[in-house]
Amino acid sequence: MDEPMRQEREFMDKAIHYRSPDVQRVDVIDSTVVYTHIFDGVVDVKTYTFDGDVCVGAERVYTFPTQMSALRHYRDAIEKAELYDNIELFNNQVKYKLKEGQHKVETKGLTKEQMKAKFDKQIDKAKADMKKCEDKMEKHHHKDKK
Repeated sequence: MDEPMRQEREFMDKAIHYRSPDVQRVDVIDSTVVYTHIFDGVVDVKTYTFDGDVCVGAERVYTFPTQMSALRHYRDAIEKAELYDNIELFNNQVKYKLKEGQHKVETKGLTKEQMKAKFDKQIDKAKADMKKCEDKMEKHHHKDKK
């Protein structure tokens, strides 16, 4: 049980350390689907808990580079309190549970595997978009050198 968590921790630490511009990953760990997105130094982790093939809960934890940015996000979350329960601020971390209606919208009828596949598809699309963008930059860069 500790092994996937340890790998996850290492993955996060590396991504944060190298200030990866945009890192996404999805894991199925026991009865949960864990989707991690790191961008601009912010770590966004969504954990969907399943009972069999039905999502029974979802939690989101953001870790911000500063306490100030965490506070701003916390205030935003409170303003959208109709979507969330148990909104907590702890140092530079904001944590909340998605209300049932909200996580049902995101997971409607999906099993853990389908949920993972949905995130994998999003990640592949994002990677493809990043690649297109990098290729354009590359072409543009080569033109300038001539």
